[in-house]
Amino acid sequence: MKVTLDEVAARAGVSLATVSRVLGRRGAVAESTRAKVLEAMSELGYSRSTLLHDAPRRLVAVSAPGNPEHWQVQVCTRVAKALQDHDLLVTRPLVETDPEPLQTAIDAGAVALVTTTMTSLNTEIPCIRVAEQSATEEDGGPGTDVPVEGAAGTGSSGSGPVASGSGGTGSTGSTGPGSADVIAARLDLGGGMTTAFEHLRAIGHRRIGLICNDSGELAVQLIRRFLAEHPARNLGLNLEDWISRVPKSFSGGSRAVLELKDATCTAVIVQSALQLHGALHGLRNRHLQVPRDMSVVGFGDSPTMKFTGPPATVLGLDVEGLSNALIAATLQTLRISTTGLPSVPPVFRPRLVARTSTTAARQ
Repeated sequence: MKVTLDEVAARAGVSLATVSRVLGRRGAVAESTRAKVLEAMSELGYSRSTLLHDAPRRLVAVSAPGNPEHWQVQVCTRVAKALQDHDLLVTRPLVETDPEPLQTAIDAGAVALVTTTMTSLNTEIPCIRVAEQSATEEDGGPGTDVPVEGAAGTGSSGSGPVASGSGGTGSTGSTGPGSADVIAARLDLGGGMTTAFEHLRAIGHRRIGLICNDSGELAVQLIRRFLAEHPARNLGLNLEDWISRVPKSFSGGSRAVLELKDATCTAVIVQSALQLHGALHGLRNRHLQVPRDMSVVGFGDSPTMKFTGPPATVLGLDVEGLSNALIAATLQTLRISTTGLPSVPPVFRPRLVARTSTTAARQ
């Protein structure tokens, strides 16, 4: 006669969930409780092959780039937790700044890398990552907006072809650089930059600057989009004069905003939260006010952005949507999930969260 888990739970005097945790060897279970469950199994004659031979648990590397933004850390944290809930082992090496930790994870048996890095790492294992929505893809046709809860961002179904050299969602190439890449989602930086420019133009700003990191793929992409989307790009101005590349630091932001103020900018878009806090401090030290003397827009939302002085207008990202896309692509790549994924990765466009750090330009 077949013994059920309900009978084991009743004999041991514990819940069915506790029996499941003992069987799956996951979650915190007191040793005395574990012993009672195993004793009940023995008394009832319950057996399961997984009790005799543990199936090897697969190792997945989940990593943000070196010196990551807040949203990248948030996404990686959500992804790591979800993968652990699927009984995968997770390691958290940093990538880009030092390839050795990642190689160590691969040597230890990592079967996939999940990362918020926006460039190919040319790994020998599947690299499930985020990519930028390129201008070519944007020209491929309009996407369909999909609303999401909260003020974090907006997701939309992608419309363009998958970039050459990268696999689409749930697929990998076989040869060449980046052939192991699985693009789980695309980030529409151009659309986000356009949204920021439209907001600032509508309140009278034309001389708009950019404060970004002095290194990193995200900074490179933001600069490219800044130059391509700037409302003054056809006026014969040298827009490079309105870009300040500084370290991702409080002091870097403080110095950069004053340089752009001296370059007669009336508004600025800031890449990192540290730089934004520094920019606000630098303006106060010169007895300037935000937004009267300089409007400020941050890239990426975080809990601190609501409590800056004044609260910062930001381009918020859909952290939950990006996380879910990476999780789904990872489970499909590892054949844990049989749910089909879209042939074209979803596109997430940053959405403006208007607060009081922006106001009309002074005439």
